[in-house]
Amino acid sequence: MSAPTQSTTPTASTTGSRDWTRARSEELWALTDDEDGVANVKRAEKRKRKQAKAEVEERACQECEEAARQVRKEVERKARAEAEQRAHAEAEWRAKEEAEKRAREDFAKLQAERQRITEEKARLMVEDKRKAEAERWVEVAAGKQKAGEPAKKRAREEPVASSSGAQAVDLR
Repeated sequence: MSAPTQSTTPTASTTGSRDWTRARSEELWALTDDEDGVANVKRAEKRKRKQAKAEVEERACQECEEAARQVRKEVERKARAEAEQRAHAEAEWRAKEEAEKRAREDFAKLQAERQRITEEKARLMVEDKRKAEAERWVEVAAGKQKAGEPAKKRAREEPVASSSGAQAVDLR
């Protein structure tokens, strides 16, 4: 049960008034045209698939680049925010340090002024004590002088004998 074999030679019914070689060429050309058409369609489909794949890859690449760009922007934004925060914290720290330094300097000046005032008061007290003691010594000396003065007055008032016979008064 085998199938009948087909002959590759054209029959008279297919050729008609033409030459069988020419008919065979036309058949071959027709097949070639069909094959070319199929091949063109396949090539076109392959080209479309390749182009679609390239477009998908391009979109994926663009999406990756966009995602990377977004990540970079976010990282840069965070870095700027952190830098601003550090700068703000550093400025606050410097201001605090400067305020503490001024406070220490003011306190030191105040302490020095208090010390100077205390020393001045002590010097004035010593000076006042010296003046008071000097005045007391002057008073004591004046008191002694007053006590000795009546004797001197008496001595001055007593007549001193002179050769002329007149009384001389001591005017010392």
